[in-house]
Amino acid sequence: MKKKLTEEDVINGWLTKYHNTTLKEVEDSHPEWMENPEKHTRDFYQTYAVTQEQHDEWHKWMIDAIAKSHRLSRAYVKKHSWAIYLNCAPSIIDDKNIAIKDDN
Repeated sequence: MKKKLTEEDVINGWLTKYHNTTLKEVEDSHPEWMENPEKHTRDFYQTYAVTQEQHDEWHKWMIDAIAKSHRLSRAYVKKHSWAIYLNCAPSIIDDKNIAIKDDN
């Protein structure tokens, strides 16, 4: 029997592709985040943010991966995956802030 996709797999989907790391590697490299994770959630998402284009690509992948893993229609997953999205979606880099930081 094939393993069902987990939330960790969904997060690793964007961590691996856009940051060449995994959730386990992030935990190992930032042990202080694991001691009190609710205080470091923002740090994690800011450190591993992605562009809007990368986010959109990941979101499409997530919908397809969940549909395939759980044998559900893509339309059904798209409509009902909001909770998974809220728990697993990467932050989006604000391009305006990047331009300001680069100019200084």
